[in-house]
Amino acid sequence: MPLSATLTHDAMLYGSDDEFVSALVPYVREGLEHDEALVAAVTPANIALLRDALGADAAAVSFIDRNEWYRRPATTVAGWQRLLTDALARGHKGMRLIGEVGFGPRRQHPTWTRYEAALNDVFAQAPAWIVCPYDTRTLPPALLDDARRTHPATFHPRRCPSEHYLEPEQFLRSVAEPMPPITGPPALSLDVAEGVAAARHAVSALLAAAGWAGLDRGDDLILAMCEIVTNSVRHGRGRRELRVWAHGSTVTCEVSDEGAGVADPLIGYRPPAQDLAGGRGLWIAQQLCDALTVIRRDATTVVRFAVTLPA
Repeated sequence: MPLSATLTHDAMLYGSDDEFVSALVPYVREGLEHDEALVAAVTPANIALLRDALGADAAAVSFIDRNEWYRRPATTVAGWQRLLTDALARGHKGMRLIGEVGFGPRRQHPTWTRYEAALNDVFAQAPAWIVCPYDTRTLPPALLDDARRTHPATFHPRRCPSEHYLEPEQFLRSVAEPMPPITGPPALSLDVAEGVAAARHAVSALLAAAGWAGLDRGDDLILAMCEIVTNSVRHGRGRRELRVWAHGSTVTCEVSDEGAGVADPLIGYRPPAQDLAGGRGLWIAQQLCDALTVIRRDATTVVRFAVTLPA
């Protein structure tokens, strides 16, 4: 079908290599006929299948190894936005995206199903058609059920509305983001009501003691921590506290206060408006952290986030 001026977001459940190819090759070729940009972020095996089936047309498709692309939801969202902006600047009418999410271990499944739901809001006004393949041979039934709840339509063997679809805010409120795990008492606990300077100094010292001095991921953690603490000082109430745990290659921070918390479940997914000076702290932190969760617990707002060194 022709590309809409607004987002089309489909789930494609497939159970064989032949199904994968037979569903997506016509989708790709139709996009090329309409002068639309084509991007496929899928498994390496499925990249090979598409290249072989498309023949010479494969040269017009940008292929991405999904294992490199689906690392953190916020960075994936920013990556799609960058690719779409670039495609429109090159004169394409829109973009077709094949996004085969890498859900990772079971503990990460809610993180990526929430990402799928958030796409419906973040790209609502984008001239894009996203098809998300779900391999029924390897994915658990719960993820297949969630695919029908996070996509307005299913794609294969024919397009039809999903009767189980939930609006993004409804889904995000019903499926909680997992909290990064912690063990034992914190290595650092600090009142940060007076500002971020003392926190920056204390966490920098802790990272140096843990062998993170001079590492990029250590700098990322410091920046994310400063953004979250600054948000707490500006918008929270009562006691503001920072706690930090260091276990092996992971450092986990938690900032708590007695403020009302975050009302919009899409904050952190949706890029902040370019004309606003504020509202960027949580978005920046989401870009930098390997895990980040905001919860309300006993009249307290808690933001817990973690950074892990690469293997």
